[in-house]
Amino acid sequence: MAQFLTRQSIGLILLIISLVAFMVGLGHPNVLVFDETHYVPAARAILDLSRNTNPEHPLVAKEFIAAGIALFGDNPFGWRFFGALLTALSVYAVYQIGLNLLKDAALAAMASIFLLLSFTVTIQARTAMLDSYAFPLMILSAAFFISSAHRALPKFLVTTGLVVAGIFLGLAAGAKWITGIYAMLALFGLFLARLFKTMSTGRPLMHALWGRDYPSWQSVSFFYAALVLGITSLFVYFLTFAPALFWKENPLSVFDIFSFQFVMLDRQTMPLAENSYESEWWEWPLMLEPIWYHFESVENGGHEAILYVGNPFIFWGGLIAVLVCLVQGVRNQNGVAFGTALAFLASWLIFAVLPKQIGFFFYYHGSGILLCFAFAVALSLIPKGKIRWGIYGVSMLAALAVFAFFFPVIYAIEMPREQWTNYLWLPNWN
Repeated sequence: MAQFLTRQSIGLILLIISLVAFMVGLGHPNVLVFDETHYVPAARAILDLSRNTNPEHPLVAKEFIAAGIALFGDNPFGWRFFGALLTALSVYAVYQIGLNLLKDAALAAMASIFLLLSFTVTIQARTAMLDSYAFPLMILSAAFFISSAHRALPKFLVTTGLVVAGIFLGLAAGAKWITGIYAMLALFGLFLARLFKTMSTGRPLMHALWGRDYPSWQSVSFFYAALVLGITSLFVYFLTFAPALFWKENPLSVFDIFSFQFVMLDRQTMPLAENSYESEWWEWPLMLEPIWYHFESVENGGHEAILYVGNPFIFWGGLIAVLVCLVQGVRNQNGVAFGTALAFLASWLIFAVLPKQIGFFFYYHGSGILLCFAFAVALSLIPKGKIRWGIYGVSMLAALAVFAFFFPVIYAIEMPREQWTNYLWLPNWN
């Protein structure tokens, strides 16, 4: 019991730190930043039910922004409040995922702290964009999904966990479709793992789908788990389109909501004009084309800016961690390590095949989150002792030092005229 309370207190401390990190100065900059210019007006339209001003994406992220405006006013704090809150909860959720998978509070805390130090998560938490809601909601879904798989849980608790996971997944997909695609890839990967387990134990192949008494979801079948998750998430997803029934201009019927999915698909895959910030999927791991979300001159000749780029220590070092997870996962048949590596590769490489006409570095946001987790997983492969804790301490200090250096362009802190050039580590970072 004492150990349980200690572990939960660590999680609560991380949650409080996250809330402070994301909420303090949330109203700054006091102007629309980057793609907030699209989504805040769309949220305003949802509030007065005038029309759908952003028909290429589902409504959830804009509904959260609208809720913030309704609660706190049409101001920067209102636009960004729920994104910051959900992201803080997702930092806590990553800690819980780490406890479930790694059984080590220190490593679980490392994954959460790296999220805070990754730059991208903090910046996105403080910006009213789709990713500010989609990925935190997906992480919350993953936390409940993973906890539902505990071997000792009775069917009622398993089902409850799956339903809650489905609710968050439906909301995540309602913010951005890519989260639903990630969920389908994850389910497919889990099924393949169960199929391999079935074959290795000499059971009939269909037992992978219908059988019980596996290390995960002992009390239910894989089919049952996937069905509960899928039905719940689809129901919630379509429910989020309810405001579209009441548009003053071109309202949708219940049946129109289903056909509207193809309208969104067409808009998301149509040819688009060239953009100065566009980049290719293969550039993202190397961070060749980051994005200046905000850059503004101030009265005394200085600047304030936000540079959406990953913490170089975490994002570049994380690639080594993924490689370690992949190699050692295969060599030692470590499912968590191998699964982490595959999850990263899938979240990144899916953009090589999706029919998107142009890409942006923030499409790598989910992959960046997985890099934070990969660090902790790779470290778990080292036996406990001085070497592990030495790497742990050095990694934490290095990530923190780089974060401190980039702090002004994470929080848009006013800086002298030429200071922004200190952050141009690569030629295309200008």
